[in-house]
Amino acid sequence: MVVTPHRIDVHHHILPARWLEEERERMAGRALDFDMVAKWTPAMSLEAMDRNGIATTVTSISTVIVRPNDPKRAQALARDCNEYAARLCQDHPGRFGSFALLPLPHIDQCLEEIAYATDVLKCDGFKMQTSYETQWPGDPAFAPVFDELNRRKATIFFHPTVPGCCTNLLPDLNPPLIEYPFDTTRAIMSLVFGGTVRRCPDINFIFAHGGGTVPMLAHRVANLVNVRKDLAERLPEGAIAEFRKLYFDVVSATNRPAMAALLQLTTVSKLLFGTDIPYMKAEFTVSRLDELGLSASDIRAIERDNALRILPSLKR
Repeated sequence: MVVTPHRIDVHHHILPARWLEEERERMAGRALDFDMVAKWTPAMSLEAMDRNGIATTVTSISTVIVRPNDPKRAQALARDCNEYAARLCQDHPGRFGSFALLPLPHIDQCLEEIAYATDVLKCDGFKMQTSYETQWPGDPAFAPVFDELNRRKATIFFHPTVPGCCTNLLPDLNPPLIEYPFDTTRAIMSLVFGGTVRRCPDINFIFAHGGGTVPMLAHRVANLVNVRKDLAERLPEGAIAEFRKLYFDVVSATNRPAMAALLQLTTVSKLLFGTDIPYMKAEFTVSRLDELGLSASDIRAIERDNALRILPSLKR
């Protein structure tokens, strides 16, 4: 059946040659079938998009090796990936947007890349990881980066990874099974309790995979904060109000328990469609979202309208 393209995919990965060269060995131990993933091409993405009614995809790099002592190499990889993504947008007008990669934890290089990716490459937003070895996004050292992104009213897509503390804690379980959702939770907590979310009201924060474990833990956290005066003072409107400022893609959350938890925490207006191509098949999100009993207008908001509201450049 031919489906009229209308969906906007905000969680869709590309594998530029340089990234693949640097990351193959590490990623082979993470992805369930990285040999298959590594065969990705733009044509494969386009074919999956056409098959699943996806009009536009906003691409991103999944994760990168953190190089705290090599800012030049980190920036060079980010620049190469960002220029690759920009060429993809130019070669297929209207089909692709991009979340530009930032070379954290290197602040000066990030500020340079924000300017270049925005002003020259015309990216649609930025991609960060949930952690950088021993630092999470809410670390005060990263404040200049978030302040600049707030000044530009940017959208940031956060993709999970494994922090330095937690590699191989359960060696027989690869990171996406356990550590990805928990590191997403750590990232959100660091941004909320570190004050970044309140300080940067003009940033749109998007978190992958339904926000990790935050939907289930949010009210527990909010209740415990009430007995910690020092924490409560940081969040004068309460923890729940801060969590409700965030956006979440629905990859891996298109099941009734996960969606129920999300909708107890936030509203449909904060949910976004994603596929996690090429690590997952687009059909998983498309078919399962349709099985959740949501209204047609809610599905339309998740699949398209919410993304256009925070990524108006996609209307070009």
